[in-house]
Amino acid sequence: EYNDFIEELVSKFPHEKEGILNFYGTCWKIFNSLNSLELKSLEEPLYLFGQFFKKPLECLTLAYYLPQNAGDIARKFIKDQQLLSFIDAECFIVSTVNALKTPMINASMVLCDRHFGGINYPVGGVGGIAVSLANGLVEKGSAIRYKANVTNVILENGKAV
Repeated sequence: EYNDFIEELVSKFPHEKEGILNFYGTCWKIFNSLNSLELKSLEEPLYLFGQFFKKPLECLTLAYYLPQNAGDIARKFIKDQQLLSFIDAECFIVSTVNALKTPMINASMVLCDRHFGGINYPVGGVGGIAVSLANGLVEKGSAIRYKANVTNVILENGKAV
């Protein structure tokens, strides 16, 4: 629960209550902007242009934070080195680099998502999805040919063969 998390963090760093609320509040502002968009392909300029016209404030929020990192944002609000080390550790867990090297949008997405709907990572990491899918296909009678270039899909009676 987010409120329990914040309450415990503030109990350990009462002198940083305002900074904690500001840092995590910024994370939520970014997360809510991301969550309000229908994110499909960020490489499609026309798609992004359409999203901008639907949600300009959210897109501008993301554009503002896009070049920033979580460490700089945390240091704007927080001075306690132990608390900053905690935020570094949180970022390292999700991005394998400290907060000064973790993009703020990435940090916000992960730090808030765990409170929004719980942490929903597959067992075995993201690669576990592909392994489970491949195993399921084989169990259902499919054959998988790894490192084979697909040039077309052959259909028989509406099914790929």
